[in-house]
Amino acid sequence: MRPTHILYLIDDLYSSRGGSEQHLLWLLRSIPSSEFEKHFVIFSTFWHPETAVLEQEPVVLGEKFGIGGKSWLRRFRFLAKYIREHKIELIQAFSPRAELAAVLAVRLARQGRVIGNRRDCGYDKRRELRWIFWLARLLGTKYVANSEAAKQAAFRNDGTPLHSITVIRNPIAFERIQAGLAAPMRRSDLPITSEFPTGKLVGMVATVRPIKDYGTLICAAKIVLEKFPDTGFLFVGEKDEKHKSELQQLAEEQGVSEKIIWYGGIDNPLKIVPLFDVAVLSSHSESFSNAVLEYAVAERAIVVSDVGGLGEIIEDGRSGFIVPPENPAALAEKIIRFFEDSELGHRFGQQAKEFVFREYNEQKILKQYLEFYRQTLNKH
Repeated sequence: MRPTHILYLIDDLYSSRGGSEQHLLWLLRSIPSSEFEKHFVIFSTFWHPETAVLEQEPVVLGEKFGIGGKSWLRRFRFLAKYIREHKIELIQAFSPRAELAAVLAVRLARQGRVIGNRRDCGYDKRRELRWIFWLARLLGTKYVANSEAAKQAAFRNDGTPLHSITVIRNPIAFERIQAGLAAPMRRSDLPITSEFPTGKLVGMVATVRPIKDYGTLICAAKIVLEKFPDTGFLFVGEKDEKHKSELQQLAEEQGVSEKIIWYGGIDNPLKIVPLFDVAVLSSHSESFSNAVLEYAVAERAIVVSDVGGLGEIIEDGRSGFIVPPENPAALAEKIIRFFEDSELGHRFGQQAKEFVFREYNEQKILKQYLEFYRQTLNKH
């Protein structure tokens, strides 16, 4: 039996660090070529310097036709022609604009079925996105949501029918785990100044942008430092410089700026996460977090906001603590609780690791994807 042709489509690819990008690249590596012949198209721009991580070279339409509104029609027509010529049966789109291009291209090509992604809980409310989601829904798109929370948000915010959404969560990628834990960083590798504390480290892995709410953690830091003044805070993630400067001003006002290291992005956070005594994610919106999966893999004591699908990774009071979002006092209280009871953090970390390895291992998630693809194609 000949392989099914599947096309993975994303609008832009800037790096391999984002959740959608990681997931796309994992599928390109993992979906078996014996059953699926994989195609990889970037509709607009390819700015990804880490070419070694790519399983196959993408077709970059922005390089062929330019980018911007004037070239959109040429890129769209090429995509429809590509779908016809390569007999593409499934197109999985990893960004809203890619989803729009896909649903229109399959109509022009008169071939293929589109799978969209729902990987957030509706924090982005641009009118453009609502229009794209409406059109995709009208044309019968199927969806993968990476959490039950994202599924419910798509129904609540966009009117996407629940029966058209299948929940398949992010996997913990074994190769990524091995690579990260095989090259762990030491505390001496950090850009530490003489004023930086030598005690416990509280860490957070997240891009420095408003939705991740580093401000709540900065305010919690002031409370923690009143009881444990030798605590350091390590912030790991690519930076929106304007927002970072606002957070640095907040840290100055709170009197905690000398206790913080703004580390920046890292190719594999599992190199640095084992340095954390307590791992935090203080976002005020989140669907399903790869960072929290990695905290669990590293057996860290974990405190997360009660938002989105984080409760689908962490069980409050058993494998970590879940606190109300935008509540520095509650966040600080749980960090202090772990500091006061190191055995509790160790036990919770072990239980978190056991859970994610059981529920979100690659083999289990890959099996769910293959079954979903077959169902979408009506091949059983």
